[in-house]
Amino acid sequence: MASIGSANVGFQLLKKSGWKEGTGLGAQEQGRLEPIETRVKNNKRGLGAKEPKLKPKVEVDVENNSQKPKPDVPKKRAKLAAKRVRKMQEEEKRLQEKEFEMAFFREFWPDNV
Repeated sequence: MASIGSANVGFQLLKKSGWKEGTGLGAQEQGRLEPIETRVKNNKRGLGAKEPKLKPKVEVDVENNSQKPKPDVPKKRAKLAAKRVRKMQEEEKRLQEKEFEMAFFREFWPDNV
């Protein structure tokens, strides 16, 4: 990687603060000699995230003109279904507790209060 040019604003600020070209930025001039390489990030993953794994290509059967299903799709569907069932059970439990509370108040609470 090439060093930054003398027209660069950062270069000029460093020169003003006493930095000498070709030396590091540390107290004993032990820091980097070249600027950190940058790259454009086009995804929504975090800065430290590794590149995403490529999805396997779907094989197409030319004779039958059909696609083979992906092997991990049933796992995802089962996981989503289990999550929905769990949420429904939690909601049902919450409604039962609410109904119990309402029945308790109806039995022991006076009507005119």
